[in-house]
Amino acid sequence: MFARRIFIHKILRCFVACFIPMFLTLNAGAIDLPSLKYGKLKRDRDVNRLFQNFTVLSDHKYYICGVGDIPYAIIGIDKKYNLRKGNWKKITLTTPMLRSWVSQMDIIYGYPPYGSAILDNKDNKIGIWYSSKQWTTVIIDEGNQIAILTPETPGFRGGN
Repeated sequence: MFARRIFIHKILRCFVACFIPMFLTLNAGAIDLPSLKYGKLKRDRDVNRLFQNFTVLSDHKYYICGVGDIPYAIIGIDKKYNLRKGNWKKITLTTPMLRSWVSQMDIIYGYPPYGSAILDNKDNKIGIWYSSKQWTTVIIDEGNQIAILTPETPGFRGGN
């Protein structure tokens, strides 16, 4: 039993003496790990007014997500940025489409939709968001690439 303890002790000392210094001397810059930068949504009355007044911004690209005729969310991304492929469907938004969707989203979904600014990791506005869901993940990539996760399916009121 005593010999076994000494053997384990020697192995542990060898591990500490050989491997720990190697890990301590590793330069973190030598490991090329991606550094993710996250943006966020920030509720914004002006963005909400844009949607409530059915205003389509010419310097934004629009996308929707959802199943059926009424989207769960509508986003507009500043044309300086590119949205990575995902579950968003690119659309050519018109005022009549926006009017129809905004009024129907307000009736059908469990919570009234609201407008938010989409901000990058430095709080610069990169787009607009309109949904009854007020949270998502915004990832800022290199070269003005962004990824925005679609919101979960909203609750339904079952209104007219």
